[in-house]
Amino acid sequence: MRTIFMAIACMYVSISCYAQISDAEADAVANLLGVQKKQAIAKLVSVSGKDSIAFWKLYNEYQEKNLAIAKNRIRLYEQTAHSYGNMTPASADSLAKKYFENRMVQEKSLEEYYKKIKAATNSVVAFQFYQAEIYLTTQIRASIMQQIPTYGEIQLAAKKKQ
Repeated sequence: MRTIFMAIACMYVSISCYAQISDAEADAVANLLGVQKKQAIAKLVSVSGKDSIAFWKLYNEYQEKNLAIAKNRIRLYEQTAHSYGNMTPASADSLAKKYFENRMVQEKSLEEYYKKIKAATNSVVAFQFYQAEIYLTTQIRASIMQQIPTYGEIQLAAKKKQ
């Protein structure tokens, strides 16, 4: 499962950092990531019977709602890469605020769907969902961040060239 996410994350980063991506490309990347996440969730959340029907209905809603959040995150990676050439205090602050907002929206969505899944199934299934989402999100973020040099690394490399 880790290999799948590493491959997806590498593709995600390479598309978002090195090219101007279209809405269709952002959709494709976010959808592909969503499909891979759903397969992983199926392995990490043990649910059966009527709880399974309710869980997957809500999970699909969650994925659909979070598609916009994922696309926004792709755009943020792209904006970050483009800002590296002329980073100013204002652009750095603007990017940081956008990342905070994206993360807060994602966290609120996760909490909202935890509560919906808990009400429709039970606390154990909802906790499995929460735990799996946090695990997968952390894996994906870590993989992406390992692929993107930090602004400080870019500056250090530029100084070494001089």
